[in-house]
Amino acid sequence: MIGNQGEDDPFHYTVSHFKEIARQNLFAENAGVAHDMDRCAVCNPGIAGRDPFSVYLEVIVESVLVRRPGLDEALVAEINGDRAMAGFDADLTVSRLLEGDRNAVDSWVSWVREALATGLGLLSIHSPTSLDFDLDEQESIGYGPLIASSIQHIIGQQRRLATALRK
Repeated sequence: MIGNQGEDDPFHYTVSHFKEIARQNLFAENAGVAHDMDRCAVCNPGIAGRDPFSVYLEVIVESVLVRRPGLDEALVAEINGDRAMAGFDADLTVSRLLEGDRNAVDSWVSWVREALATGLGLLSIHSPTSLDFDLDEQESIGYGPLIASSIQHIIGQQRRLATALRK
């Protein structure tokens, strides 16, 4: 989803910074990771010249793809764990998800949506000037299509990698 902006672009800088945080698995501690606050679009909402929610969402989308780039057994275990906590059978497999089993895919969508919501929550504590976005609230005020396309983008990327690895 990220475009071809230059390194000096605040949007590109911000996404790159948070992808590195995700790569190091420090998202929960993101407020303590040193960076150029003047160039950070999470610290300075609006600096990227884009709607702040779309910037925050893109940061999370790209970060999720760093942490969970493909559909694999580890991701399926997380999805099954969520299903078990919700009282459902924890019987999903990579094959069922790739085959498009509706129940399985619904659980995958739920997992991705929760990852986005959690990420937004963690961005809200990044700095004293960070904005606090609730996914459900943003959906209700018109961002539903953007959220849905973000979820589908993540699932599409994860599916492509899993399919490529199975060949």
